[in-house]
Amino acid sequence: MNYVIVSGRVLLGLVFLCSIAGKVRSTDAYRAFRLAVAQLAPPLRRRTKAVAPLVIAAEAAVLVALVVPASVTVGFAAAAFLLVGFALALTRVLLRKENVACHCLGGSEPVATRHVVRNVLLVGVALAGLVGRPDTAETATGSWAGLLLAVGVGVLLALFTVTLDDLAHLFGPVDPEEARA
Repeated sequence: MNYVIVSGRVLLGLVFLCSIAGKVRSTDAYRAFRLAVAQLAPPLRRRTKAVAPLVIAAEAAVLVALVVPASVTVGFAAAAFLLVGFALALTRVLLRKENVACHCLGGSEPVATRHVVRNVLLVGVALAGLVGRPDTAETATGSWAGLLLAVGVGVLLALFTVTLDDLAHLFGPVDPEEARA
């Protein structure tokens, strides 16, 4: 089960790292993220100045907890908690049928069902990590080849996750407006 935990730590850690980087990579990106917070969670509209950095700090705390072997359990639990909250916020936007940019991983795509599915699947990864005895993460055992494969799987899954919108455009239906451009 250590391999599943390693893959999950790498996957979630990289996803949260990319999420943070996408939000703070520039002043414009951060401003867009603050606007997205206001649109994704209308009750927080007047508090985005405080909420936006708290979201980023929470994501950073998850990342650190997943990296430090002694806190892997906390990392998986916090990741699941945050991802459920994000999925609920995205679901509410879909139910309101609003055209709101997600800015989840730094992109500017409108919220779509794939974003909710992505977060739900990531919650599943976090829960699998919790069930998989993450307390053994400090003493991860296994062959180097197995651990390398687990890291590689985590990296590939993270790459797929953070490029989901690009892949949706690549393999999705062609927009006639875009085809003319």
